Amino acid sequence: MVLCSGAANRLGDAHKLQSHAGCRYAGWRWRSGLNIVRAWWAERDGGSPRWLWLALLLLAGWQVVFWILVHITERAARPTAIDDRPDVRYRLMDAEGQNLTGELGRAPKDGLDGFFVNVPVDAKRIRFEVEFELASARETQALYLAIREEISEIRLNGVVIQSADPLPRLAGLLTSEPAYYPLPSRALKAGRNQLEIDKKTEGLAVALSEFAIGPAETLADVFRLRNVLLTDLAMISVGILAFTLLLCFAVNWPDEDKPRIRALMLLLGSCAVATGFLTYSPPVELSLFGFVMVWTALNLAIAVAIAAFVLYEVRWPPRLIRRVLMAWPVLQGMFLVAFLILHFNQDRLLFWLFKLVNSGYLILSVAGIMAILLLATTVARERGRHAIERSLLALCLSALVMDRVGSMVDLHSPFDATLPLTLAWSPIIGTFLGLSMVLALAREAAQARRTVLDSNRILSEQLALREGELAESYAERTQMQRQAAVLEERQRLVRDMHDGIGGKLVGLRMQARQLDPAGMEQALDDSLTDLRLIVDSLDTAEDELEDALMAFERRVRPQVQAAGSTLVVVRNGPLDHIRLGPRVTLQVLRILQEALTNAIRHAGASRLTLRIEAGNAGELVLDIDDNGSGVDPSAPTGLGLTNMRQRAGSIGGQLDVSRLDPGTRVRLLLPALKAPEQA
Repeated sequence: MVLCSGAANRLGDAHKLQSHAGCRYAGWRWRSGLNIVRAWWAERDGGSPRWLWLALLLLAGWQVVFWILVHITERAARPTAIDDRPDVRYRLMDAEGQNLTGELGRAPKDGLDGFFVNVPVDAKRIRFEVEFELASARETQALYLAIREEISEIRLNGVVIQSADPLPRLAGLLTSEPAYYPLPSRALKAGRNQLEIDKKTEGLAVALSEFAIGPAETLADVFRLRNVLLTDLAMISVGILAFTLLLCFAVNWPDEDKPRIRALMLLLGSCAVATGFLTYSPPVELSLFGFVMVWTALNLAIAVAIAAFVLYEVRWPPRLIRRVLMAWPVLQGMFLVAFLILHFNQDRLLFWLFKLVNSGYLILSVAGIMAILLLATTVARERGRHAIERSLLALCLSALVMDRVGSMVDLHSPFDATLPLTLAWSPIIGTFLGLSMVLALAREAAQARRTVLDSNRILSEQLALREGELAESYAERTQMQRQAAVLEERQRLVRDMHDGIGGKLVGLRMQARQLDPAGMEQALDDSLTDLRLIVDSLDTAEDELEDALMAFERRVRPQVQAAGSTLVVVRNGPLDHIRLGPRVTLQVLRILQEALTNAIRHAGASRLTLRIEAGNAGELVLDIDDNGSGVDPSAPTGLGLTNMRQRAGSIGGQLDVSRLDPGTRVRLLLPALKAPEQA
């Protein structure tokens, strides 16, 4: 609201009413946002004094570490021999190098910006004259300039030590690249010496940066370190930020993480563009007005990206984050209107351009400070969760805020009031910001991997538990099935003995007085045969079909031979691995026994052939051929043949009786018997 009303005052009375209405609406939105924050704070127990004290301690620890690092870096990158004279002399010259006025001026020192001179339009060059005393000319000396800009020539006691413009390593719009010039021993002398430093001018304010004259080796070490910090790290920073940005773009993030990653990509991209914008020459030539517009827009983008990313990082309510993001187009629109007004009304243009740049710095600084506070409270509330990554981010944001504040006012080390902060920290923090975000992404990837591994382990344990339960259930079910099969087999055995043998014995008892000894003997033989078949079916229940038929063959062969007949058994096809089970085996053996008995007793056969054949489709064919009197097709079906057909139907088979010349064929067909019957 302050920015809104302030802009209305600057833009004129015509906009006050509209601005007042907008500020009332913004105030309602602000109160609604505060209610959301209060609810979020209450849900996460953020009001506990213990967490507040811990957050304050954490914040203080971050700042102590940060300022110690800043102090050490600034001390190492600044020569102790920086000249502290209040002013230097200068001469104004034309394009040919002729003195315009013939007089020497005095350029006063303006803090860390160096020695400033307001140059008239007709002056094309300015020569700064620097005198210094030297006790001995034997020690190698050098000239160190904090900033090398537009220097065309340097002379020492009339001897030229640089005759052309130096080629800067990085030719950006604003460069803080230092300069180092060894002073030749032949030109030095004990006592008073004079340096003449010529700079180009375009009719604007020109400054000679801070300088130092001292031992060459000491100044060379400072020059190398400062070059690494301000030029090498600038190139590394852009590369690391671009790499991290591409890494964020390439990963397929979960839907709940995509808003936070988009805010991170905006932060990385805006920091990379800002560093490159200041460090490298842009593809198009920009005026001061255009540079200020682009630079201010980049600062606003960084401010909004910081706010959005940190709010997503600390898991603020999404509705509140969306409202914060709405500030970006509003701020950009306000600054664009201000730039348009300045473009058409260039009264005190330079003054207002600096005000706009400082406004962008101020907004970014406020966003950075609020982000650091949120990170501290979140780490304290969550008891150190992601403390390393958030601490690195807080240090980077502290450096970013210090860099922008230092662009508005001169800052000094809190540990040494005589040590000014002169480094441009944007390239430095860009490098460490990219590295910290890579560390955070690696941590998230490792955490995701651990989550997957933990999930797989839990699933494996649950699967093993379920497999154990299923195995136990299967064992119980198998045991129950076996018990049921045993019970069923017992019931069948009892039923067969009761209905078969028992029925025959009861019938014999009732007919005992009517039957002759031969009939009684035959009836008893039939009962014994049926009993033997029941026993055989039980004995061969777990055997293959071939074993059961061999046992049957051994049982009936003596009976056939006793009747004066011969038995031939023929096997065709594979009979291995065919098991019928006790019930089917008993019915098959009964059918075969009945067929053999009929052929011996009623047909008078002297030769019997049992042919067993397993078909390709899995069917089983059993034929009993005899050379007896044969079957009359027109004769009515007897009780024995009817029982045989019923037995075949009960096990899913088919019984056919056909006439041979001579004799009869009884065929039992059992389809698709490849697997044993479940008992």
